[in-house]
Amino acid sequence: MRFGEYLLNKGKIEKSELEDALKFQKEKHITLGVLATRENALNNKQLSTILDHQRESGGLFGEIAIELGFLTRDDVDKLLKLQKKKHNFIGEILVLYGAISKEDMEEELIKFYKTVGMDNLRI
Repeated sequence: MRFGEYLLNKGKIEKSELEDALKFQKEKHITLGVLATRENALNNKQLSTILDHQRESGGLFGEIAIELGFLTRDDVDKLLKLQKKKHNFIGEILVLYGAISKEDMEEELIKFYKTVGMDNLRI
């Protein structure tokens, strides 16, 4: 169970509020390719090559970049960590939208962690 679903099931937020927050989260998600170019790990030509390969054959962006020799495993790992830091968490978005107070969200987040256990946590 994800935190947004938990809040919905507990009656802390409305379904429409969760849907709006999820839409915002998806729209504001920074892709690994954009992040890699912003961090000067890839140039635009390399980015285009990776995206073309991904469209033609499928696969994960980072894996393709490694296969093509544009990035190392360490480069991809660093970018993934940075991407996670830049991730907008659903609780933060719901607070921003006024669907739940920051205090209530933090309190529910603690309860959520206890309910699902850290081993089963999916953010």
